[in-house]
Amino acid sequence: MEENKFYKGKAFVVGNDHYDYMKPNLDNAVNDAKAIHNAFQTLGFLMMPEAYDIDIYTFDTLFEAFKSDLNKFDVGILYFSGHGVEIEGKNYLIMKDTPISDIAKTTIRQSADLQNCLNELHDSGCKMIIVIIDACRNNPFEGKERGWGSVNLAPVFAPKGTIIAYSTSPGETASDFGMEGHSVYTGALLAHLKEEGLEIETFFKKVRSTVNAMTGGKKTSWEHTSLIGTFSFNSGRMIHIQELEYDITSIRDKDFSSKDLAIGEIISMLKSYNWYTQNDAITKFERISPNVISRNDLFVIGRNLLQAAIGGSNYAINFLKDDNRLIKYTIDNENHLLNGILFEIYFNRDGQFRYKTFKGGLLDDIIKYADIKLLNSSFDFIGNVLKEFSHYLIYIPSTNAKEISINVKIERGPFKTPWGELSDTLFIRSISFEGFELIADEDEINVIPGIIRYEISKHELKDLLSKGYAIPPNKLNLIFNEDIGNDRICFNKNLKLNFRNR
Repeated sequence: MEENKFYKGKAFVVGNDHYDYMKPNLDNAVNDAKAIHNAFQTLGFLMMPEAYDIDIYTFDTLFEAFKSDLNKFDVGILYFSGHGVEIEGKNYLIMKDTPISDIAKTTIRQSADLQNCLNELHDSGCKMIIVIIDACRNNPFEGKERGWGSVNLAPVFAPKGTIIAYSTSPGETASDFGMEGHSVYTGALLAHLKEEGLEIETFFKKVRSTVNAMTGGKKTSWEHTSLIGTFSFNSGRMIHIQELEYDITSIRDKDFSSKDLAIGEIISMLKSYNWYTQNDAITKFERISPNVISRNDLFVIGRNLLQAAIGGSNYAINFLKDDNRLIKYTIDNENHLLNGILFEIYFNRDGQFRYKTFKGGLLDDIIKYADIKLLNSSFDFIGNVLKEFSHYLIYIPSTNAKEISINVKIERGPFKTPWGELSDTLFIRSISFEGFELIADEDEINVIPGIIRYEISKHELKDLLSKGYAIPPNKLNLIFNEDIGNDRICFNKNLKLNFRNR
C-alpha cells in the first residue's frame, strides 16, 4: 500500500438464512453477514444497504446499483454467506426464492452466477475486486438425488485485479457455527480484520491458518487471486469522499494544517472545546478579509464553526444564525465556509459518512439559507455530495427540499412496562417512512443510539426523529392515525439506522 495514498472502498454484504424451497434453513448466515457489514463500515468502507434473506430480484437490483459506480472506487467487496451450489462446473449463490427442480436450468435461472458476477465487477473499471464466499454450509440437495447439483464449489476464473476467497477448499463444506457465535470462517475474518496494516495476501493467509487450527485441520479456506496492487482492509486510510474541489486533508480534516499561521491558530482555537477560546477565535476570524483566505481554510473553518456551535459556543451559534455574517464569505457565487458547515453535519474528521450520529442540531436554522440567492449554491454542493449516501438518509438539504411525512400508528393494548408488567394503554405500534419501518427489532444492531424511553409526547417524538435522522423540524410532518393531543404515549423501542435494508 502506498504510504500517503487514501483509498475509497465500497462493500455489498449479503446473508441468507431462510429459503422458500431449499432446506435446511441456516442458523447463522445472516448473523455473520451483519457482523461483517458492521466491521467493514467501521473500517471506512461505503456500505450498500444491508441485504438479508433476499430474493433474486432484490439481489440483482442491489448488485446493479453496487457495480454502477465502482469505477469511482479503489476497491469493491462482495461478501456472501448462505447456500451455494455447483452446477455443471459453475457456481451459483442461492437466494431466498431459488427453486429446487428436476431441471437444472430452473434453479440456475433464479440464482446468482458467481462467475458472471466476477466478470461484471471486473468490467466496472474498479481497480481491485474482492469477493468473499462463506457458503456450502449444508447440502440443500441432501436426499433429493439431484444428479446435476453439488455443494462442492468449483474453482473460478479470477480476472485481473481480482481475488476470490472461499470459506473452504474445493470439495469441502463449511460449518454454520464454530467461532464466537459465527461460522469458523467469518469468525476468523472478523478476528483478523481487527489487525492493523495487514497486506491482503497476509490477511487471508492468517485467516486460513485460523480456520485450519479451529477445525483441527479438517477445513482449509482457499483463495484464487490475480491481484496486481497491494491493499490492507484495516489501513486507517479509508475515505468516503475524494472528488471535491478541496484538498484531501480538508475532507479528512484531522490531518489538516493551514499554510497560513494565523488561520492555523484560529482552527486550533475552534477545536479547543473551550467556549472562551472558541469565542476569541471567531472574533479573530471575522477581522480577516474573506478575500485573502483560501477555499481549503474556509471549508475547514466552517466545519469547526459547526463543531463549536454544537458544543455550545454562543459566538458560533450566533454566527451560524446570522445570514449577513455568512454572506460576507460568498465569493464568485461560492461560499466555502457554508460548504464546510453543511459537510460537517454528515461527515466526520476521517472524511467518512456519519452513519450513526449526524450533527443536525442547528439544521433548522441553517436550512433557511437555501432560499437566499447568495448562499444557495452551498445546498447544490451538499446535495451532490450526499447522492451516493441517499439510502441512509430521509432528508437531503437542497434548494427545493420537500416536506418529509412520517406515519405514526397508535394502538391500545397490552404494553410491557420497564418493570415487566403488562399495562393496557396507548402505545406506538409503527413509525414508517415511504413504506419502510423505522422501529427496530429487538435484535437489531444498527440503531440510533441512546433514545429508548418509556413515555413520549408527539413533540418529543418529532424532536427524536428530527435529530436522529437529521431532518429540520420545520420540514417534518408527523401523521398520526388518531389525535393524541398533548397526551404522552408509551414507546420503548429503538429506531433503525439502516431502515432501507432488505
